[in-house]
Amino acid sequence: MSHSENPEAAVSRRNLLTFGALAGASTLFGILPAGIANAASPDIAHGSRSLPQVALTFHGAGDKAMAQKLLAILKSTQTPVTVFAVGAWLKADSSIAKQILGDGHDLGNHTMNHLQSKTLSATKLDSEISGCAKELISLIGNHGKFFRPSGTQYSTPLIRKTALKYGYKKCISYDVDSHDYQDVGKAAVIKNVMASVKNGSIVSLHFGHQDTIDALPTLLTQLHAKGLKPVTLSTMLGTI
Repeated sequence: MSHSENPEAAVSRRNLLTFGALAGASTLFGILPAGIANAASPDIAHGSRSLPQVALTFHGAGDKAMAQKLLAILKSTQTPVTVFAVGAWLKADSSIAKQILGDGHDLGNHTMNHLQSKTLSATKLDSEISGCAKELISLIGNHGKFFRPSGTQYSTPLIRKTALKYGYKKCISYDVDSHDYQDVGKAAVIKNVMASVKNGSIVSLHFGHQDTIDALPTLLTQLHAKGLKPVTLSTMLGTI
């Protein structure tokens, strides 16, 4: 695929509507015309194993007060992360998307309502991905850099095909699961991450859970002690 055919480049802030019109699309996003590609690349679960970097990725949903506490820790420690936001969560508070970007984090699409992506019909899956993309466009002027399907660690061919339709070249998975969404306790969250994290790891974490907030300062300290630098996915994936 040439640079001019790159969906992320084509569906940019500036030419989003123009591309959609040229492609004959009926949506704001500019549905990719037939022949560009059939599906997004296979899931990306980690970055380069040769660089001492780690990408902390957060599923954006849940109580906004808890999200603010977590964002405050990230800001005070100057830790850049990637947030995969649920569209309905963004819609409920129009300020949080710009806050996330303003603090130097990446912002991506995690579907509109956080349903089980693998179980959805093609039509429903389309509306889930496009709904969150539309919400991102209305709030920040673009559809976000990356896509992660909800309710599953790995995508399917249908998920990847639909993601690419709305400009997401990469479906992002992870190789380290903190299991924080199960409310396993602060110590377990830290252990789950540190037991398997390595160069290039993509870590799955969540907003909306007190254990995550409690674990984060210690987790950051231990990552740095291990020589691992937290970076955004934009930074990490530019190296592979």
